[in-house]
Amino acid sequence: MSETTFRSAERKSPGENQETVTGSSAGGVAQFPARRSVLAVDDEENFLTLLNWFLTQRGYQVYTASHVDEALRFARERTFDIALLDIKLGSGNDGMFLLDELTQRLPGIKVIMMTAYPTVSAITRAFDKGASRFLTKPVDLQELSEAIKTLL
Repeated sequence: MSETTFRSAERKSPGENQETVTGSSAGGVAQFPARRSVLAVDDEENFLTLLNWFLTQRGYQVYTASHVDEALRFARERTFDIALLDIKLGSGNDGMFLLDELTQRLPGIKVIMMTAYPTVSAITRAFDKGASRFLTKPVDLQELSEAIKTLL
């Protein structure tokens, strides 16, 4: 029996309000979105460069890692609002292992899993482990942007 593949999937949960930072200007008080942090983990350096550029242009503070150990080091040093995790990370531990570690260390983190090889079992496993969204590679950047906005 072959498994069905998906373009994207989302775990249903209540939305959260986005934090804002209040500042003053000549015309009165202005509301600015708080700068959100994103941890992007993928073993494809070109894709990480693209994600870094794309998300930085949209006001996010982006940290990139190409392997699990580097991502866990970042998670020990700071917290993140969103993590973008590739399931297959070359040799060693994979994105599912990292999903477990991040959700244990950073209970409030929202995780978007990404893979070029989506299967029902992978999607189910990711959601069971705490993922909020699941996107298929190549990732549509507009879809990613909307997914992040929805989760924050």
